[in-house]
Amino acid sequence: MEFKQSLARRILIAFVLMTTLVAGAFAVGIIAVVHLIEEQLISRDLNNELNRVLTQNIAQGRPPSLDSDTRFYSSEGPAGHAIPANLANLALGFHEVFEGESSYHALVREVDGRRYVMLQDQSEFEAREQVLYRVVMVGFGLSVVLALLLGWVLARKVIEPVVRLAGQVRHRDQLLGMAPPLAPDYASDEVGQLALAFDDTLGRLHEVLHRERLFTSDVSHELRTPLMVLASSCELLVENPGLDARGRAQVQRMARATEEMRDLVQTFLFLARSQHEEVSAAPQASLSSVADELAS
Repeated sequence: MEFKQSLARRILIAFVLMTTLVAGAFAVGIIAVVHLIEEQLISRDLNNELNRVLTQNIAQGRPPSLDSDTRFYSSEGPAGHAIPANLANLALGFHEVFEGESSYHALVREVDGRRYVMLQDQSEFEAREQVLYRVVMVGFGLSVVLALLLGWVLARKVIEPVVRLAGQVRHRDQLLGMAPPLAPDYASDEVGQLALAFDDTLGRLHEVLHRERLFTSDVSHELRTPLMVLASSCELLVENPGLDARGRAQVQRMARATEEMRDLVQTFLFLARSQHEEVSAAPQASLSSVADELAS
């Protein structure tokens, strides 16, 4: 089943859908860029920190000097720096590790057959990242709401000329011969082209109605004369004393038919005159002036 929607609603739906797609793509892009930058920056920092520990501490036989949020593990290190079981199966490279509610970034490297793991607490960074995600989602929701309001306003503005044109076309005054054209009231856009098409169609309709009125008036006038002749002939035949009863009945029947035709022609002539008076702007008259005119 085809669901028919109004033009204003279709404009609103299209506007909201377009905004939703653009804002959604923008939000996804922000999240993806944040993840990419996070991985690159933290991976570089951990790699630099691991190089510092290996060259300045481990190579000189000293214990690693680390910040409070950083941990160092080695596959051949002392008991305090041995790789835990949950980190032993990590592949080489950058990882995110979760321990309970804490979040860590881990860098795994192998140097001279030895496996090293550098772990850095990123719980605070993850909290800020979650705030950023919430801001992005709130911005996405506000964008959709604003798109809904703006689309409603724009739809009303866009559809207003179409509604006004429909009202003008629907009004019966457009069928009058003195009605002004519609196209000059609109810009030369799609609505203006539609108004021009209506003007052309109404002009053709005016011509058809004008020809119809002329035809009805001419036919009515032309038929009145022969009908009057027929009526007069029937009256003369009825007065003929030599006409028998059967002939008289037939003549009376012809007279009645002629009278009916005269009434019908008179009706056509009256309709033609009334249409002509309606199309041409008839002068305004008050009730008192009409009464005075009838009394005289």
